[in-house]
Amino acid sequence: MIIGAGVLGVTAAYHIKSNNPAKSVLLVDRFSDVSQGNTARSNAMFRNTFTSRDNQLLANSTIDFYIDLQEKSKIDIGIRKTGYLWLMSEEQLSRNARHIEKMEKRGIETKVFGGGQVKDRIPSLCTDFAPTDEDASLMNLDPVDGGVFGAKCGRLDPSKLSKFYLERFLNLGGKTSFNTSAQELLLEPKIPLDIEGEPFVWQDASITGASLTGDLQGNFRAGRVLLACGAWTNEILWPAGIDGHVKAKKRQLFKIASNEKLAGLLRCPGFNNLGDLPFLILPKSGCFAKAIPESREFWVGCDDNLGREYIDIPARDLDEYKAEPQYYERNLHAILRKYLPQFENARPDRMWAGLYSYNTLDYLPFVFEEGGIIVIGGDSGSGIMKADSLGRIADALYREGDGAEATLFSGERYLVKKLGFASRDVEREEWVI
Repeated sequence: MIIGAGVLGVTAAYHIKSNNPAKSVLLVDRFSDVSQGNTARSNAMFRNTFTSRDNQLLANSTIDFYIDLQEKSKIDIGIRKTGYLWLMSEEQLSRNARHIEKMEKRGIETKVFGGGQVKDRIPSLCTDFAPTDEDASLMNLDPVDGGVFGAKCGRLDPSKLSKFYLERFLNLGGKTSFNTSAQELLLEPKIPLDIEGEPFVWQDASITGASLTGDLQGNFRAGRVLLACGAWTNEILWPAGIDGHVKAKKRQLFKIASNEKLAGLLRCPGFNNLGDLPFLILPKSGCFAKAIPESREFWVGCDDNLGREYIDIPARDLDEYKAEPQYYERNLHAILRKYLPQFENARPDRMWAGLYSYNTLDYLPFVFEEGGIIVIGGDSGSGIMKADSLGRIADALYREGDGAEATLFSGERYLVKKLGFASRDVEREEWVI
């Protein structure tokens, strides 16, 4: 049984069923279809520009699989390799030079542009501010002295990606039950004595299934249980006495329809083969803009940290987390319009919020087994870009235990226990947006 049909859950379901065809695998989710929770509300970007070798391997292999899927197998998952462009001041470039050097040594394709080169490609970009600019001075806005471009980066369609995995899972004989909610895990003794109050502390016990409500109701037992509940991991694990190792934060996106002024910014020759504006990260506060030329719109946001609370156990209804119009007006718009004057009168016509599931230990995902349940999560907002690798690792853990090595799409071998907690051995991520 796999609880949670977001991108990590459905990917794990596919790989487990693919490598264990004789096993009956049931995928359950409280939503009406696959990836209707935070996956559906994500920015749906991918990148391999990480400082951690572990993150590089997980992302690189996953991205290679996606590109192979679309370019060789001709399965459309909406990939557009626009690249990422981090705009930086001289001080920021200097501070991040060691990260860039580390990435380049490990084969991550990056390119550093000077301020003039960036300005030539994005003529409307304001790269410096006059001393008399009171707004820029008040906000302590940095100039744009250059940019770092990640080439193997871009965006995709999370719905198409998840549907691909779901269809393959079903074709292999996998089963689903949507509109089905896991209320609690079943913790039972390995040798039951049929005594009220079991399991007792002197009995060996493990997770044997879950209590479900909705289209499936009752206690359902399984040989193994895998949990992929993202931001809601703690809600399921904590009552069983298992640490979920995640903290959620609200994240917001604002969609802006392109007006006459903004239309010229959608296209930007000189960075990618598409001629699209790359995913743009501004020097101030990690404010970003994602151009979508085919629908003539921008998505903008900012992954704010200090002042944005962590949530241990989020509400089950994601609609309780509303996007904040004043957050756009007083925060994002104030930055956007200074660097990109086309946004001066731009206002969102749609906005939404979701939850990132952070592993605050090292900002890398985890895959571990405890008490008979396999847990996958802690993707810290990068689940889509590492999903295929994590699904393969979860399958290796399921089949062979934490001493196993998973074979990634790239052919590289990855030791499963590196992503666990008993013997965790990963390189902490330092390039966090």
